[in-house]
Amino acid sequence: MATSLLLVVHGRTAGVIPPELQSLAVELAQRRGAPVWLQALTAEHPPTLPAEERPLTLVPLMLLPGAHVREDIPAIARHWSAMAGVDRVRRVPFVGAWPAWQQALAAEVRRLQSIVATDTSPWLLHHPLEGPLAPRYLDHLARVSGARLQATPYSAEQLAELQLSLTAPAVPLALAANRLTDQLADRVGPPLLERPRFRQVLLEQLVGLP
Repeated sequence: MATSLLLVVHGRTAGVIPPELQSLAVELAQRRGAPVWLQALTAEHPPTLPAEERPLTLVPLMLLPGAHVREDIPAIARHWSAMAGVDRVRRVPFVGAWPAWQQALAAEVRRLQSIVATDTSPWLLHHPLEGPLAPRYLDHLARVSGARLQATPYSAEQLAELQLSLTAPAVPLALAANRLTDQLADRVGPPLLERPRFRQVLLEQLVGLP
């Protein structure tokens, strides 16, 4: 039997998990024949799992190697490793590090560029990153995807300014709905999990985990 999965997501205010992530977890559990749990970083408390001996695979559904991946995920792994009923915790790299995911981004960038028929590369809009790993990762993602990357703070003022200044197609580096996709939906389209290409990649990769 496949291991139980714990999908760690950012979540929205008060731990609300967007419906596209909830439906992903339901389909994933059906296809794997094993439990799939969601834990939101914005929630006050972690979920309660049934008290039974089992291995647990922790999957960070995050697209950037920010503080959540560097600090929060190790802390979450330690929390579950110490819980009664969990005999071991296996961690999977964050989604943005998966080659299959990066290739899906590259395909989406090529699709957008073909639509506008211009030499100007589309933008990948991402949350600002800090730390020594950030520039290396962003440089790599720009090379692999063929896009131009732009740090995009989520304040209302900066999103309003971005909406006026975008001059090329843009892809939101957001798995599920957030302030960026809410406010700039007409300019950047839906979050990635609502696009068949990316949902299929996630499902294929996660179904294939032991």
